[in-house]
Amino acid sequence: MKRILTLTSAFILLLAGSITLDAKKNAPQLIIFDTDMGNDVDDVMALDLLYKYMDAGKVKLLAVMSNKEGNGSERFLDILNTWYGYPHLPIGVVRNGAHRDDPSNYARTVTNKNERGEYHFKTTVKDVSKLPDAHELYRKILARQKDGSVVIISTGFSTNLARLLSTQGDQYSPLSGRELIARKVRYISVMAGCFDGRANNQYSEYNVNNDIPACAQLYRECPVPIVTSPFEVGEAITYPAESIENDFTWAKEHPMVEAYISYIKMPHNRPTWDLTSVLEVIEPGKYMTRSLPGTITVDSKGVTTFRPHADGLHTYLTVTQGQCQRIRDFFVKVLTTPTKKKH
Repeated sequence: MKRILTLTSAFILLLAGSITLDAKKNAPQLIIFDTDMGNDVDDVMALDLLYKYMDAGKVKLLAVMSNKEGNGSERFLDILNTWYGYPHLPIGVVRNGAHRDDPSNYARTVTNKNERGEYHFKTTVKDVSKLPDAHELYRKILARQKDGSVVIISTGFSTNLARLLSTQGDQYSPLSGRELIARKVRYISVMAGCFDGRANNQYSEYNVNNDIPACAQLYRECPVPIVTSPFEVGEAITYPAESIENDFTWAKEHPMVEAYISYIKMPHNRPTWDLTSVLEVIEPGKYMTRSLPGTITVDSKGVTTFRPHADGLHTYLTVTQGQCQRIRDFFVKVLTTPTKKKH
C-alpha cells in the first residue's frame, strides 16, 4: 500500500473551507444512517464522514438507526452524537434482531464505565432501553419529510428496513411502509453483497449472511433505487494505521480513535466498506463507478447475484486502482479534519 503522509493543519483547514463553500450552493441532503455499530470499526468512521458533512452544512442527519443487537451499540451512538456536537440526534434500535455480540465489540469496550460508575465519554440519553424501535422511528421521521427528499444509508443488517417495508399505516402516516419509502425516499445506499466471482460465485457476504431473509426482502420489495457498494470495493481501500496514530492530535480524546485502537491490536489498516456507501451519497459519482441498471437477488444461502436490464432499480459500485488511491486520500483528509465542536 502506498504511504499517505500526515496532513498539515493548513491543508486540513483548506479542505474544511472547500466543503463549506460547496455547502452554500445547495440545501443539505437529508440522510438516515442505519448501522451495525460495534461489529467492525468502519461503521464509526463512516459516521464520522457524515458528522463532518453535517458540520459543513452539506448533510442533515435525521436519525441514526442501530441494526446490531447487543451491548454497547446504542450507548456508543449516543456518545458519538454527544462528542461530535449533535446530542439530540434521534437514535432508533433493533430488538429481537440479528445478535452479534463478540469479544471484539469496540462499542462495548469504549462505553465501559470506570470504577466510579462513570462513562469515559459524555452521554446524553439517560436510558437507552427506552429508545424507540428503528422501524417505528423511520415511519415517524419519513412521514414529516418532503416527497423524494431522503436518502437512507444502510451499512449493516437489513433487519430495520425489512421491518419498515412490512409496516402498515399508523398514527404517523396512513401509508404502508413500502408506500412511505416510495413517497419519501430518493434511493438507498447499501453496503452488502459481492460480485467479483469469489468462491465460484458462492460467497455470502457478512451483512447479508447475518439476516438473509431481511436482505432478500429489501432487494425484492424496495420500490426505490438501491445503490450497492459490495465487499470487494471496501476491501480494496484500506485506511492507514499511521493516520490514526498521527493525525488526531487536535483532540485530547477521540471516540473514533479509541474504537479503532481497541478493535484490533495496532497497527492495522482497516478496509473501508461502510465509508464507501457514505461516499457515494455525499459525493455522488465523483470517486466510484456505477454499473448499468439491473436486479440484485439474494438466495437462501445469502449469495448475491446481479442481472443487468434497462429498467432495473439496482446498481453496484466498482473501483479501479487509481480510484482506490484517490478515495483513500479523501477519507484521510476528511476524517482528520477537526470537528466543528471544539475538543
